[in-house]
Amino acid sequence: MNSCLRAPGATLTLRARLPALWSLMLTGLMLGMAPGAQAAPPPSPTGAPSASDAPFGVQAGLYGLTTLTGGHFGYALKAGSRIEDSAIIYNQSDQVRVFHVYAADVSNAVGGGLAPAQEGQRMTAVGAWLKPDSEATVTVQPKSRQSVRFALTVPEGTPPGSYMGSLVTALRTPAVSGGVNTETRIARLVQVTVPGTADLKVSLSTLEHRPVGGGEEFTVTVRNTGNVLYVFTGVLNIRGGSARTVPLAPSGIYVIPGGTATVTGRLSGLPALGRREVTASVTATVPGGAAKTVDSNTVRLSYFPWLLAVLIGSAVVLLVLVLVLTRARWRAWLRRRSTERAALRSLRRQLRDGHPATKEAHRPASSEADRG
Repeated sequence: MNSCLRAPGATLTLRARLPALWSLMLTGLMLGMAPGAQAAPPPSPTGAPSASDAPFGVQAGLYGLTTLTGGHFGYALKAGSRIEDSAIIYNQSDQVRVFHVYAADVSNAVGGGLAPAQEGQRMTAVGAWLKPDSEATVTVQPKSRQSVRFALTVPEGTPPGSYMGSLVTALRTPAVSGGVNTETRIARLVQVTVPGTADLKVSLSTLEHRPVGGGEEFTVTVRNTGNVLYVFTGVLNIRGGSARTVPLAPSGIYVIPGGTATVTGRLSGLPALGRREVTASVTATVPGGAAKTVDSNTVRLSYFPWLLAVLIGSAVVLLVLVLVLTRARWRAWLRRRSTERAALRSLRRQLRDGHPATKEAHRPASSEADRG
């Protein structure tokens, strides 16, 4: 699954995986308003990272004590509700580390997956609702850990649906000998479900295509216009000749409400002569819940051996041009052939009638034939 959060310009040392069992939380959208808050089933578990994996690690504060696993956070909260929780930062190095913790909205990343917003950007959803304590600056001693508390408040009037955010922990390494600063970040998913009616909506952009490497590459953008997170797969349906399908890639990626993802598919083995009709079909599925399939517009392609046709046409034109230019010579040759045949017939008649031909008798006939 392309569910890891990726921070542009940063090295992610732990991959955050979306839960296979988020369906338990997402299907809560169909249940009415839930009192209080509860932890949603998160991704597959990962323990504290080792020093060989990263200089530090981050876990949910209740890791191992609830159904929450993998260091991620998931809540079902009514609009206007508030919850407090914590994250634990592990310093795996032999030095004192100072970490910066902040909340961020997430968006769909190019090529699939989710990416947290950069610090300093205007946050409008979970990134604005989640507030870490202690101004988010945490000092952790070597080979130890430190807890960071935070509060999350869902604003009054928030519509039902799934809202995605992240809790980002950043470690900046000072520049050495005139080098540049580097920053390593771990972004943990924070998913908030405001219970209500689930609205699974999927729309597709116009299916576009362009020639690539002897084939055609097709591109379509999937938009989540509903209020629930879903995962989708897609194919190209090809009609004409032998019907077949071509998968769209990447496959099995998540799209947050209001998010988009672009997928492509390549059609090869095109005929020299014929027609093809291509339609993109995308199936979106709420984990453990409803599914919906939508189709794009149909692209019609016609194939004709233009190069061969141009070569044959050019040959025909050249032949006609040669005939036109040699017409006078051709007609003169035909006249000479006709005269020679007439003279030969006359000679045969004379021989048949017993009158041997003479040069004098033959010359007038020949001259007369020429004048004719």
